[in-house]
Amino acid sequence: MCYHATKPLPPEPHSAPAAREFLRRCYRDWGLTAMVEDSELALSELVTNAVLHARTPLLVSISCADSVVELAVFDGTPTRPTMRPHRSDLAGDLAAAHALEAELDEVPHERDPRLHVGPAGSVTGGRGLLVVDAVAAQWGVSPLSDGKAVWARTPVFDGWEPAAPCPCSASDQALTLASGHPVVEC
Repeated sequence: MCYHATKPLPPEPHSAPAAREFLRRCYRDWGLTAMVEDSELALSELVTNAVLHARTPLLVSISCADSVVELAVFDGTPTRPTMRPHRSDLAGDLAAAHALEAELDEVPHERDPRLHVGPAGSVTGGRGLLVVDAVAAQWGVSPLSDGKAVWARTPVFDGWEPAAPCPCSASDQALTLASGHPVVEC
């Protein structure tokens, strides 16, 4: 059984909520509403990373094939995302950020490089891939000739029954997911 849908989005902040709405619609149609919360979280982080760092038009891809859901965000830059390390000294990082605050004339934007303290980067951001890693069974990056796809995969919950018949025909369409996993059968 397979399902696949895509949605192009601009590199703008409103793309993350638009991607979540797209995901909710797909999951409702496919009978996957029990998986919405974790999937929304992962997709929001993937889209936000693309908006903030790639700054190119993006394509959101949602697929369910071979009892696995795959979320992917395609963008136009080959630069790979970097997972920041876990915070080892959050109290120390917060103290450093607080000390910096006294030197600043205005409240900095959360992504202001002056807020980067410690090896884990900014106190206020940079945790997106840690979130994806926590809620997905696998995630990765697939390089493409015109950019990359960052994807996350999660098994479908036990007892899932498709809400509708498979819309594709294995003999007419060979679908390869962003992760490189082929759809073997419908």
